Amino acid sequence: MREIKSVEIREEAQVGTARRAVHSYASVLEFTEMELAEIDIVVQEIGTNAARYASGGGRLHFTTTPGSEDAGLELFYWDMGPGIYNIDRAIRDGVSTSGSLGAGLGAIRRLMDEFDVYSTLRLTSRLNNQRRTSHGTVLLARKWTSKGKQSPETAIQARRIGVWSRPHPAEDLNGDAYFMRQRGGRILFAVIDGLGHGKGAKDAADVAVAVLDEWTGEPLDEVMTTTHNALRATRGAVMGAAIIDYENERLAYSSVGNIAARVFGTPEHVSLISTNGMLGGRLGKLRVWTHRWTVGATLVMTSDGLSETWDINSYPGLLGRSPQLLAGILMRDYARQADDATVLVVR
Repeated sequence: MREIKSVEIREEAQVGTARRAVHSYASVLEFTEMELAEIDIVVQEIGTNAARYASGGGRLHFTTTPGSEDAGLELFYWDMGPGIYNIDRAIRDGVSTSGSLGAGLGAIRRLMDEFDVYSTLRLTSRLNNQRRTSHGTVLLARKWTSKGKQSPETAIQARRIGVWSRPHPAEDLNGDAYFMRQRGGRILFAVIDGLGHGKGAKDAADVAVAVLDEWTGEPLDEVMTTTHNALRATRGAVMGAAIIDYENERLAYSSVGNIAARVFGTPEHVSLISTNGMLGGRLGKLRVWTHRWTVGATLVMTSDGLSETWDINSYPGLLGRSPQLLAGILMRDYARQADDATVLVVR
């Protein structure tokens, strides 16, 4: 599971700190000196714009790329500033629109292997009378090492999956976890939430991940039962798991406890309901939901560290963008400060 590091950027004095932190992190990956210099430029551009234009500052997150953790670097920036009025122009001209992060976006796109940016304006949020802040800018940029570039499947998996997991703000250990494993044309995905937070919760989540790591294609009811039995020696956990058969266009889903799941982009309405109880503790009757899975469909799974009040209609066009953008925006806008939190987006 990826560890996401982050630095806050409120003033220009913090830009250098961010640049050095990312450089140190990226230097252990297989980047050349030239590539590290390009990463420095990208962080400098992001940080300078955050300090100058994002009212209240922004936060730059950095981690490895999903799927193959030594294949590249992922940068994810977010703020709740005024937004970018014309993103296309900002990228094309490399200029800043009035009062917004925009300068240098063209350079960032040229220096990184993958680039995406999404922005909503503060004015739009006020007109919609939304209860939560949903304006601001998010930026996703990835740079692959030579190993990542030589393995096209890593880039394909990264474009298919978005994931974000972080511990309770007062804890170092994350009691949430996520899992993904491919077997042929089928992929098993899961979100696990150990009871409570801290070490005991993490121990339970780790046991669940160890069980899932043995998956060789067993059906979902067997996966849930095996995990339940293994968790009896822990404080327990709740878990939602899905198997997507891309070749036969089928989705199977099962959940125990308060893991939420929504599906978008399917021809028929998909309702995924969780079983009451807890794996490793008292367990109700397991139910496996099966539906057709179509190209372009999106599955979003969240632990209860995220409020369920989010509405995809508050983010025009976001479903058609990178799954990682969606995961990051939901974490920015709806993560609770009193729990671990995880978002897994699958397309």
